[in-house]
Amino acid sequence: MSILCSLTDGWIISHYQFINRTYESLGTCKKRFEVDSSLFQIDTPFARFVVESKNISKNGSETLVSTHRKRRKKRRNATPNSDMNYVVLVELNCEKMIEEGRKQGFFTYVSTPTDIKRNNAVAQNKARTFYSTHTVSSSMRFHGENSSNVGLVTEINNEHYLVPANCKFFCYDVKDIEEKIDMLTAPYDFVLLDPPWWNKYIRRKKAKCVNAGYQMMYDFELIKIPIASLTAAGSLVAVWCTNSENHLNFLLNEIFPAWDVEYIGNWFWLKVTHGGEPVCQFSEPPGKQPFEQIVFGHRKDANREQPLPEPNKVIISIPSAIHSHKPPIADVMAQYLPQKPRCIELFARYLLPGWTSWGYEVMKLQHLSLFIERDEKTELVECCNVIST
Repeated sequence: MSILCSLTDGWIISHYQFINRTYESLGTCKKRFEVDSSLFQIDTPFARFVVESKNISKNGSETLVSTHRKRRKKRRNATPNSDMNYVVLVELNCEKMIEEGRKQGFFTYVSTPTDIKRNNAVAQNKARTFYSTHTVSSSMRFHGENSSNVGLVTEINNEHYLVPANCKFFCYDVKDIEEKIDMLTAPYDFVLLDPPWWNKYIRRKKAKCVNAGYQMMYDFELIKIPIASLTAAGSLVAVWCTNSENHLNFLLNEIFPAWDVEYIGNWFWLKVTHGGEPVCQFSEPPGKQPFEQIVFGHRKDANREQPLPEPNKVIISIPSAIHSHKPPIADVMAQYLPQKPRCIELFARYLLPGWTSWGYEVMKLQHLSLFIERDEKTELVECCNVIST
């Protein structure tokens, strides 16, 4: 559903296409929804710092002039940086993959001077509007499931949400999972985590707009997640991680051992424009990168039948403008999992067909305001079983 093409070094996928195919028809009414395409209208690399200044013309009128200014980063002492190795690796691999993708008809968009001036304003404005109008109440606690083979629409707290086929969802804090573990069908073949890593960027974002950020966790709190109770021998565990050397080291040296998980390797998600350009420049660590990492581990099992994920794979996709809206990796993981795997995502912010999702913002990106209805004649109906607690 999401894979556009498979290459030696990884995959080119479409998050936009995946969502649309998930909700091609809903229930018996055959209602069809598409995600708002403006969220994925990433036409040029992002200009990070835009300063608007007034330009006074001869006739006294004022016009706004946008100028881009780079902020100087404080440099550490000049010492060899081993982190630069994976930056070079990703950059080289993505160049080859994008070139191959263009040969197959992808990334053909050519940006214009107007696109550059707009700085992806359509996508960014859509995201800001969503942040400002849709809040998730910290007091909302519920769980539910869609056991049918088609997507459904449900109403929760007077808001409408899309729910994919054959999924379960739990709107609870991950810190509560141990006391509620009897509600789950553990053990799982694959556990995916997208932790709210503590970082300065989110603190600044929350200062500007509370709804744009999220509740962060300290690294040591992640150790307490009962991964051993959620998995069995042979199970895979994957963690979305920032490019912070501190986070990565703590994950490998403290969190994985505490979970009884053995490290396998890292994958990289490269975010690109419609023309195949990285959304920002590759830079020397600890500078901002156009990619994020997925760190893989497993509960060791000599009798495992499926192959383990090969290290250093790259997933390339056009990202959503919504912060931390990760691409779906269910399709690319299929070859590493049993035929009908049991999968769960922790700290989830959207739902996946066939998966269990857990997080206090689990329904956030399922909100109907992010979608466009293609059949306006059919009324919405509550179809999904939801239990408030």
